[in-house]
Amino acid sequence: MRLAYPRSFSALLLAGFALVTLPLLLGMGYTAYAQQQLAARSGRALALTLQVTRGTRQLAGDLAGLQRAAGQYYVLQDPQLRGGMREAHAALARTLARLRTLPFAPPEQVRLARLAREEAALYARLDAGPGNGLRRFDAFAPRFDALGVDAERLERAGRDLVDQQASALRARARTLRAVLAVQAAIAAALSLLLAGVLSWLLGRPVRQIEHAIGRLGAGDLQPQAPVRGPSDLVLLGEQVDWLRLRLRELDEQKQRFLRHVSHELKTPLASLREGVALLDDEVGGPLSAQQREIIAIMRGNARDLQQRIENLIGYSRAQRGLDPLLSDQVELGALLDAIVRRNDLALRARHLRVLRSGSAPALHGDRGKLDALFENLLVNALRFSPDGGVIRVELATESGALRVRVRDEGPGVAEADRARLFEPFFQGIRQPDRAAPGSGLGLAIAREFARLHGGDIALCDDTVSTGACFEVRLPASLANQDGGTIR
Repeated sequence: MRLAYPRSFSALLLAGFALVTLPLLLGMGYTAYAQQQLAARSGRALALTLQVTRGTRQLAGDLAGLQRAAGQYYVLQDPQLRGGMREAHAALARTLARLRTLPFAPPEQVRLARLAREEAALYARLDAGPGNGLRRFDAFAPRFDALGVDAERLERAGRDLVDQQASALRARARTLRAVLAVQAAIAAALSLLLAGVLSWLLGRPVRQIEHAIGRLGAGDLQPQAPVRGPSDLVLLGEQVDWLRLRLRELDEQKQRFLRHVSHELKTPLASLREGVALLDDEVGGPLSAQQREIIAIMRGNARDLQQRIENLIGYSRAQRGLDPLLSDQVELGALLDAIVRRNDLALRARHLRVLRSGSAPALHGDRGKLDALFENLLVNALRFSPDGGVIRVELATESGALRVRVRDEGPGVAEADRARLFEPFFQGIRQPDRAAPGSGLGLAIAREFARLHGGDIALCDDTVSTGACFEVRLPASLANQDGGTIR
């Protein structure tokens, strides 16, 4: 099922922010509610504590007041003191009534009821009259003592009730802390999960666009999957696809142009080379030494022009993958010797020597592309070498790869040129004085053909010579295990 994205990236971002914060907001709301409930319960417990403490203390005070008022009435036998005894009895009855509304345990509720009955019976007998005065009042002392004992027990029960309320609050607080900790962990985990999902949703269309741009940068102009996401990012993806189509159109125009130019150049160039060959064969008559030197220059320039045309076409075809990689058994030593022989005239004109050292096993690869790879490196070294210099070609097998290094004794590669050295049409700042400007495609073609074989080319990382040193690495899997060793 296709995901329903918001209409814009900003709306998706806001929705994501709201979803991520929702668990935290719910957690905060529950925390506030739980704290409010705990505060209310604490308030009720505090009020109950005050009622129990005051009630039990008031009970003992009212009982003592009743005993004191009754004693005064019986000793003095003053009818006016009878009212004080009545008020003390009423106050004790009100205190007992309030205590019976409190959440005492059933035994204490029974004790309260019994205390109320006994106090009422005692008051009825006290209210009957003083009789013999003090002697009769002393007869009530055991009854007052029994009521006092019950009052003390109620006071202890009240303290126990207060302790139970405090313990219940502490237990509730511990439970609440544990619940809040679990709730916070769940909210954080849920927020992180939502953040991860939303990050994926937010980054998915951006990654698609990034991937599409990366493929365009790599020269891949094939159709790509459409971008799915908010409408503004979908529109951006459509613009990238439009750019792809435009680049493809321009690439096709470039290829047509290269084909036309190469055709238009090759025909007169072939005639020119044929004419130079006829002159060299003295078809038009004997040649002087100066004329033969001019013909040699013309032949070299014609060959250089032919090489540049082939490089231009070869690089374009390599980038587009039009030429499949053929598999031949190639002996690198023989291949390099053939390249040196092909360029013997140019080497002798500059008094250059090529020294090859080391060994490498035969390998399976595309002979034509490997030939072009190493010839471009040799021609590059020839172009930058000083007259009378030495070009060194070193073969080796190390770290699971076949290695070929080509060194010259020229000015080397400027530090500012290293990053762009293998870009097509790039010309370094250190150019030879007498040589004609190159096309800037030799090293780019060499890298393309090395990568087609699963290898690569780079500047050497040593400081053996002051000139330039290029290292070609080819995977050992290309080596023919039965092909012996080239020396």
